[in-house]
Amino acid sequence: MKKSILIILLFLFTFTLAACQETEAPNDNDDNGDNDIVNGNDDEWKVQYDIVESSNKFYENVDTCYQIFPISYADSTGDGKGDFMGIVENVEYLSETLGIDCIWLNPFNPSTTYHKYDVTDYYGIDSDFGSMEDFDVFIETMHDHDILVLMDLVINHSSFDNPWFINSRRGEDASKRDWYTWNDLDDRDAFPSTEGWHAYGGSYYYGSFWDRMPEFNYDNPEVREEMHNIAEFWLEKGIDGFRIDAARHIYDQNQYPRGTNIRRESIDWFREFNHYVKQVNPDAFVVGEVWTSDAQYVAGFYEGMDSNFNFRFSEDIITTLQDGRDRGIIENLLDSRSRYSESRDDFIDSVFITNHDQDRIMSELSGDVDKARQAAHILLTMPSIAWIYYGEEIGMTGEKPDPSIRQPFIWDNDGTYSPEGVQSGWDAIHEWDEHNLELDGVAEQLDDEDSLLNSYIELIQLRREHAPLGARASLETVDDSDNRLLSYLRSDGESTYLIIHNLSRLDRSFDYDFTYELIHASHPLITDDNGEITLEPLSTIILDVSDSDQITINP
Repeated sequence: MKKSILIILLFLFTFTLAACQETEAPNDNDDNGDNDIVNGNDDEWKVQYDIVESSNKFYENVDTCYQIFPISYADSTGDGKGDFMGIVENVEYLSETLGIDCIWLNPFNPSTTYHKYDVTDYYGIDSDFGSMEDFDVFIETMHDHDILVLMDLVINHSSFDNPWFINSRRGEDASKRDWYTWNDLDDRDAFPSTEGWHAYGGSYYYGSFWDRMPEFNYDNPEVREEMHNIAEFWLEKGIDGFRIDAARHIYDQNQYPRGTNIRRESIDWFREFNHYVKQVNPDAFVVGEVWTSDAQYVAGFYEGMDSNFNFRFSEDIITTLQDGRDRGIIENLLDSRSRYSESRDDFIDSVFITNHDQDRIMSELSGDVDKARQAAHILLTMPSIAWIYYGEEIGMTGEKPDPSIRQPFIWDNDGTYSPEGVQSGWDAIHEWDEHNLELDGVAEQLDDEDSLLNSYIELIQLRREHAPLGARASLETVDDSDNRLLSYLRSDGESTYLIIHNLSRLDRSFDYDFTYELIHASHPLITDDNGEITLEPLSTIILDVSDSDQITINP
């Protein structure tokens, strides 16, 4: 396999490293006060669009997806930066080795930072990743290998250096002044807080993440029309859908006066946006980043989105594995899904372990590969689309600051890298952490039948080949009376599978009174003639129990 030695870049201003990371729970309620009013502008032009059907292509066909941070993934030129052609050269790893159905690319539009979350041109390709011609080859190659492609759409804010904002900051008479949120803040008490407002030219503009990321004004119909145009452009270029960055901040808490129903305004915008996207391509997919563990808060956004990332599940899977006890992860997931269904029957949940804004799961688990393997077993036996963050499948570590959780993907162990770092333009290369320096890459792990990577490959294949394990099969709790066991049922209506995880570091035994066929065991299954099964520490079994009317587990 081609070796790509990649370099992750650290921006000089450390406070920018969050790259649109959000707090885990919203501080705002449905509105900024007791009244459901809008910004005070004439909003009679706003229309509440009907909820459109979710993407049937994704609903019916997509089980497992893979997140790629492009600059960190595969380098085809040797400049130390990942690019489109690097992904093209390694497409068989995605399609054949892993067997994933889609990829989500973090931003690739032109930008002033390594993370690309401050966009200067919404219709272009950042030169770090290649040309528009390279992008066209990339899209064609992915589609030829039956991989759908989602782009990270950063429409909450732009770069300070975007020509639109350069125009906007010229003064009150600038043609794009109202494309962004400006205020003289004479009545500061009208706002919940002035946090996020930045002085410029005698006035203030709003940018909650960073003063170099000014936020758009969605009370301007011209802005909305431009976002329609951007979506149409990329859909016509072959993109299959969008991951919406910072979705709950479109109308942000401190951006509008008290009384503005910011959640309702944001949801209504996404109803409009998804309506337009589906007009261009009915199969296009929209998945939101609404970062909170409050499932009821997230549920409303399903009115305007096919899917949302399930941060509640991410939190639950991490704490479950850290504690070695079932803290109600299945009950919480069922509760979340019930709430989502109140917004739309055809919701598509998106479950994941961690992403580019969170400490990597291997670091959360203190480098315990057996627990990381169990994390994969839990994730890939859940309903919903399962998302894998690049490097998760080989056990990469990474803790804040952000460049540490976005380090170069390890294709193999050939080549060298200086942990002291070197200079490159205006960026500094972040140091490798010790674990990743010693970690076997893809090539070495493929040759090791007991590797974490081979566990991921086997589980993705099981998920693809066994309908009860797929995204669309049902989920049901099982009473096992032992919080060291995590047990649940999955069914596609024809077959029913029982999944049992031993979360502890000791053997766990239980009596059973059902018939089964073994589908998968992460460790050797121990049984006796008295109807008892013993699971080794941190092990998982998957059993076909379709012929049993009732499932009882007695520890």
